[in-house]
Amino acid sequence: MMNKLIFVTEDDDNIRELLRCTLESYGYEVAAFEGAPPMLEQLQKQIPDLILLDIMMPEMDGTEALKRIKSSSRTKAIPVILLTAKSSEVDKVKGLDLGADDYITKPFGLLELSARVRAALRRG
Repeated sequence: MMNKLIFVTEDDDNIRELLRCTLESYGYEVAAFEGAPPMLEQLQKQIPDLILLDIMMPEMDGTEALKRIKSSSRTKAIPVILLTAKSSEVDKVKGLDLGADDYITKPFGLLELSARVRAALRRG
């Protein structure tokens, strides 16, 4: 069976590296991006099984990237988990209403993250 491919989009180098290492340790293949534009560009060439998407990023924020992912017939079925330091209920509702499958607030536990990734991949 081929490993599931996960796109990680996170502008913080340390968090991005932590996510990559953690997911790879669970046997996932990971493509990590510093921002939304390079991730969206890669989406034209490759469809991942799941996208982890930070919301607060320079250049293009995660909600704008999510809108683009969900507006394309090629990519709208990909499960997306939003990662963010914004923990208000309003922010969560906004993200979920835009089509996110889950919402993880920072700081997060790696066991919880991996459980939510597995759940999203089961649904997806």
